[in-house]
Amino acid sequence: MFDRSALRVATALLISLVTVSCGRGEGERDVDRVSNAVIEETGTLEGSDQRDPDHSDLIFDPFLFKAGAFNEVHLAVTAETFSPMLKLIEVSTGAVLAEWDSAYSEDDMLRYTIAAAGVYEVRIYSTDGGEGDYTLLITIQQ
Repeated sequence: MFDRSALRVATALLISLVTVSCGRGEGERDVDRVSNAVIEETGTLEGSDQRDPDHSDLIFDPFLFKAGAFNEVHLAVTAETFSPMLKLIEVSTGAVLAEWDSAYSEDDMLRYTIAAAGVYEVRIYSTDGGEGDYTLLITIQQ
């Protein structure tokens, strides 16, 4: 026979692992059903935000989301008081998958096809030291 209290503890632990929120900063969104999702977030970059020691100590805001295998992800940011840059990171490995810099890109957004289902992070950076409000638009297409 099995111990019911041990089963309850194991079930609660499994449920908590499955439902843990992915967000770490302001405005993150967890998208469970991944097909043709549109996520719009607003935020403010300011000097007290996280800094990336691997990228010239630039300030950034992170946003986490889920995407499925072969989903096409479009990431667009608008900001009036700073020059934005985006990084797309695979959370499980920490690998930077793609970057987009408003100062150097001919395209108005970062486009990327996801290889494997998982949790991804998009980071909004200020490349010119500016601070201020921004709007991030994440579009996930099947």
